[in-house]
Amino acid sequence: MKEVLLVEDNPADVYLIRRVVEDCGPDIHLSVVPDGREALAFLRQETPFPRVPSPTLILLDLNLPKIHGKEVLAELRRLPAYLVTPIVVFSAADKNVEEQQCLQLGANAYVQKPSDFYTFFATIHAIVRQWLM
Repeated sequence: MKEVLLVEDNPADVYLIRRVVEDCGPDIHLSVVPDGREALAFLRQETPFPRVPSPTLILLDLNLPKIHGKEVLAELRRLPAYLVTPIVVFSAADKNVEEQQCLQLGANAYVQKPSDFYTFFATIHAIVRQWLM
């Protein structure tokens, strides 16, 4: 089973990403947390996530409540368990503005969320294929 952690606060995006990941195969499990604080608790296996599996891919939005995505990214790369786990920033924030800093903080890739429905689906499929298949 391949574990994917989605850190996303937009319910519509969560719904769409969940649908795409389900289409990618039955061997992929998606966990979702809505903010940066819960993401760090999940990844550290703190309460209420004491026995969750470590993800093989992390999809991280930037504009998150409680702790911003860039802070989550920087903290993740300080945790030994996540030094090499692929982290793809998937955000509506302007790629030209955010990509370089995210890569410097340890993201493997920066993908700007497409506004077109079909392109959004195709983009998630491409991310999953590239990093999990």
